Amino acid sequence: VVYEGWLKFNHMHVKKGDKYKSQYGIFTHDMFIGQPYGSKIKMKHGARTTWVIPLAPTPELWTISLNHRTQILYHSDISLITSYLHLRPGSVVLEAGTGSGSLSTAIARTIAPHGHLHTFEFNEKRQQMAIVDFKNNGISDVVTCRHRDVVQKGFPLVEGGVDAVFLDLPKPWVVVESAKKNLRPTGTFCSFSPCIEQVQNTCQKLQELRFSQIQTFEILLRTFDLNTATYKPPPMFEEHLYTTAKQRKQAKKRDRASGSDTKSPPSKKQKHTVVPRRGGSQGGMPTLARVASGVGGGPVLIATPQRLGARGHTGYLTFAMKAIF
Repeated sequence: VVYEGWLKFNHMHVKKGDKYKSQYGIFTHDMFIGQPYGSKIKMKHGARTTWVIPLAPTPELWTISLNHRTQILYHSDISLITSYLHLRPGSVVLEAGTGSGSLSTAIARTIAPHGHLHTFEFNEKRQQMAIVDFKNNGISDVVTCRHRDVVQKGFPLVEGGVDAVFLDLPKPWVVVESAKKNLRPTGTFCSFSPCIEQVQNTCQKLQELRFSQIQTFEILLRTFDLNTATYKPPPMFEEHLYTTAKQRKQAKKRDRASGSDTKSPPSKKQKHTVVPRRGGSQGGMPTLARVASGVGGGPVLIATPQRLGARGHTGYLTFAMKAIF
């Protein structure tokens, strides 16, 4: 995986004599051979020097640098899937809908070195490209990728059964019965669907086939920025912070005792104070009031949601467990 800049990742398979084209120019693969991961590969363009950084291809980096042949799953969904499917080294897993191989690569790392992933893709061209990716990433020994329309033909029976089944199909409820035949007792099932109608049909089929612990999740990311603000509320606002005359008098005494009634700005050496949005009090005064009036001292750190940058809805994840009886 090659890092080219902020949120700019790409990948390549290093071969002696080949070239890598980036936004900063053309780098020869010979420049990468023998260099440790994380080192800067520099190239001069007259007086200007540009560089890229080779990184070890982890599943997380592969997800953000792979070629998108289909819509892919990202880290938030992948982490929940591997956790709720109870995957561990040695697990045997069935997957329908290989796609670009984002989830397949993460599953392979989780179940290696003694587990195995049997993944199926109905598009033969995508299946062949996935095989090449698995080989280049060094996981072909734990992943078998086959061309098969699972919706029409179902899963082939795996000797000894499997520990988990994952479906990324347009009609997952059609394949639930085939998945149950391969699951071992207490084996886990997961289906990814972008539409709630697909979820309803899948849950209904799971209930008919006596699956237990059926539950659906939707993951939404929300990123927060941490900003620093130094301010003091106006006198009118300060009066409303304390509802009684006795509380206001006590607050003024504390202000004078701590020296916070001076108009000089806070020192740069003062420590930051994190202000919770709701609740919390100290000495009969709200925490926000103490910090804003200078009693807590120092600038205020306020967490605010980002306006842009967070990914929205990708789909619903439905989990279930095969009953023992």
